[in-house]
Amino acid sequence: MTSALKEKIIERMEAKNLSIAELERRAGLSIHSVRNILKGRIKKPSAQSLQAIAEALECSIIDLMNNSPGMADGFSQAVEWKMRKSPSLDYPDLMVDCMKKVLALLTEKSGTVSVDTYLEIVRKVYFYSSKEEPRKFDLRFAEWLIESHLDDPRNPRRS
Repeated sequence: MTSALKEKIIERMEAKNLSIAELERRAGLSIHSVRNILKGRIKKPSAQSLQAIAEALECSIIDLMNNSPGMADGFSQAVEWKMRKSPSLDYPDLMVDCMKKVLALLTEKSGTVSVDTYLEIVRKVYFYSSKEEPRKFDLRFAEWLIESHLDDPRNPRRS
């Protein structure tokens, strides 16, 4: 585990005034599991463990991973590679849902982005949402991603 991820977990634990034991309890993880992650005894925590920790800390895995070394826009290089290498549209209904809801969120936030940026956001939301069970539009991730694009000085908001 990267020290940046460890720091994010500790930072959020401190902000919520949680002990390691309390975080483990709220996350539904076994005793010492978070401690072992933080001490580096568990080098690659499972996605399920990270998801449980994120939920207990009231954030997303992306929030924990953002700004970690090797991350670009909250995605690891491996995830970015898979997104570029997996052109098949396995869940067309999910894609349509992502397109509509991303557009609705942009409209609601009075955000204007380029067509390329819109398609990039839809692609990332679709990819992220398609990896979760059940496969459905992930509103929190979409809102975070849209905000990050609207706050980016290269994509100024226009009302």
